[in-house]
Amino acid sequence: MPKVTVPEGYTLIVEGEACFRVLSGEVRVFGSAIEGGKEYLVEPFRAVPLYASKETEVEVLSGKFSFAKGDTVPSSWEEAFEELKRGVKRVMVVGGVDSGKTSLATFLANRFAEGGERVAVIDADIGQKSIGPPASVGLGLVERPVISLSEAEFVDGFFVGNITPAGLLHRHLAGVKLLLDKAEGELGASRVVIDTTGWVTEWEGRELKVFKALVVKPDAVLVVSKPGECVQMVKLLGQVSRVIRVDSPQLVRPRDRLDRKEYRKYLYRKFLRNAKTQRVSFAGGRFLYTTTFSGMELDRNEASRLEYIIGSRVFFAEKSDDHLSIIAEKAVPEEVLSFLKTIYGHRRVRVFTGAEFMHSLVGISGGGRLLKGIGVIVGLDFSSRSFEVMSGAEVTGDDTVMLGFVKVNPASLEEETIIEKASIF
Repeated sequence: MPKVTVPEGYTLIVEGEACFRVLSGEVRVFGSAIEGGKEYLVEPFRAVPLYASKETEVEVLSGKFSFAKGDTVPSSWEEAFEELKRGVKRVMVVGGVDSGKTSLATFLANRFAEGGERVAVIDADIGQKSIGPPASVGLGLVERPVISLSEAEFVDGFFVGNITPAGLLHRHLAGVKLLLDKAEGELGASRVVIDTTGWVTEWEGRELKVFKALVVKPDAVLVVSKPGECVQMVKLLGQVSRVIRVDSPQLVRPRDRLDRKEYRKYLYRKFLRNAKTQRVSFAGGRFLYTTTFSGMELDRNEASRLEYIIGSRVFFAEKSDDHLSIIAEKAVPEEVLSFLKTIYGHRRVRVFTGAEFMHSLVGISGGGRLLKGIGVIVGLDFSSRSFEVMSGAEVTGDDTVMLGFVKVNPASLEEETIIEKASIF
């Protein structure tokens, strides 16, 4: 438990998982002074910069630390904040991976909250969450300065179902807009800061940012980047909103895929704490998915006919205007699927064994909340037409469950599979 003296004008960078407290002096974290004597926790794979405005003593109770000369917060952030103070209510933050987007969002939330404002933060970075569980857009409330957005009060969320918005742009945009309405309506936030994903170097990612700006109508978009980066983003967003480019911090800790995966494991553990197994019917319209479990279940006679055609026992079958879905004892050849399309006249026919749904992440909504909690499918009971879902949220008869495209091992909470295109079900 070393006691570290931080000279005036230097920054102590504490890397998580860590714990520290300020014993004397004065430090600022992401633009705001923090309270002395209080213990602060730094999450795994996160770093907190403590800038000493005068000589300060810090006790690092656990974790790693290093020094940097000067303030890691760029002066352009403070200049941008001075502009935003005048009549700007909605701010969208855009930048590439490891550009400092979330640090900037934290800085803005702190500076507004420091002035006594009620600040809502929409965390739309569904792969590296600060607010809410992975695979979701999160809404948090900041009413006092924080060292990390994870300290914000988690108010609500919207389950997108994957750690990337690719193939699910509609869910992503709907979630952001619904949470924006809640932030300004129910919460009465005076300022809203929207943090986004780092997906900016591919056309679909750029389209998502532009259309997100069209949907949320921000008063300003802050693009955080190094000189020469995000040129297309600045030009495109400039056609639909006011754009302010700011610098990336001088020190950004890059995180690789393994770091990001391990951080999500930490979050699964956090949001599935005290989880228990509950039964949720998949035949009663409680599963929100636009293909499987949204049609009319076939009667036993029709199911028997299907068994004869596919040569396998059928546990469940349904059809709708455009699809036929079957849960059977074993998979069937492609030519059999083509034959079923011809017989039933449907464009889409899928035969599952049930294993495809196992360990799928799900989002649970109800009780006035868009995201009541997350869960993992751990079993199927064909006799009761239900899934067994492991969740820390109490699933009631009025709740809705949305299928996701991430598979999480319920024992280890390791991600097993990420399905980037929403086509399996």
